[in-house]
Amino acid sequence: MTSKLESKLKMLLSLQIYLLSNPVITATLPHCAEFMEALNVAIIQIQTNSEKNQISTKGVTDNKSEIKLELVNCVADNSRKMQAFASYINNTVLLAETKMTVTALKQQSSIALCDSANGLYLLVDHHLGELTPYGLNAESQTNFKSLIDAYATAIPQPRQKQLNGKELSLFVDRGFEAADKACADIDTLVEIVHLSQPYFYQGYRNARKIVEQGNGSLQVQGKVIDAITQHPIIDATVSFSLPSQPTVVVEKQTAEKGGFNIKSLGEGVYSVTISKVGYKTQTITAVVSWDALCVLEIDLEKL
Repeated sequence: MTSKLESKLKMLLSLQIYLLSNPVITATLPHCAEFMEALNVAIIQIQTNSEKNQISTKGVTDNKSEIKLELVNCVADNSRKMQAFASYINNTVLLAETKMTVTALKQQSSIALCDSANGLYLLVDHHLGELTPYGLNAESQTNFKSLIDAYATAIPQPRQKQLNGKELSLFVDRGFEAADKACADIDTLVEIVHLSQPYFYQGYRNARKIVEQGNGSLQVQGKVIDAITQHPIIDATVSFSLPSQPTVVVEKQTAEKGGFNIKSLGEGVYSVTISKVGYKTQTITAVVSWDALCVLEIDLEKL
């Protein structure tokens, strides 16, 4: 998954948390439960298929390489034994047919190696009754055949893993499409309470923002502006508290351009109170997570 899609997924998760933390308001929105369930299903689809796709093809490729090396060594060893037998019975044709070196075998394609191994297996099988003194017998043939079959099975696995990866990526993309549809439906519903639930509305819009990563340990970044003039408000007090613990966890004053930054704030859903002399005090909800930057934009109205 690209960094942009990871940022989008984090937004979806923050939005999900925010909606679930405001059940009283979402219950008043028609069909909101249906759209929230669609969002939940989409998120599960994205996460499940993305996690499956994280499994690297390296393990499959390494396994194939290990089996190949084992097969090459087995073919070369059986070849040496057959060479000794063919030389003893003075069979020049058999000598030519069974001459296989490690270097030559390693240079062969996967299919060619399987053909060489199968060809030698058949030659050994044909002379098996005479080869016991040379260390070739029914047991060694069984092991030889098992190794050939294991390599034949391993040949297409890396390619199949790549194809599976493409299929899983397609499911991830479809999950994002379904999430976009659910979010668009919820966006429309939230407009119903734009005026009647301004704090909920603003918290929703903040949770809806996609924030690109790469911000280090910064947890919250915000700006407070005048609702009418859109000018930054300096020295506004921004207080963070947990609903279950009304004690203020963090308190900041806005800087010259109305901005504020917070680092190392624990994960959770916070009540954020913004106050300034001459302005109406406002309280919004903010979702803070360890791996995503929470961005807040607050408009204050004058008294």
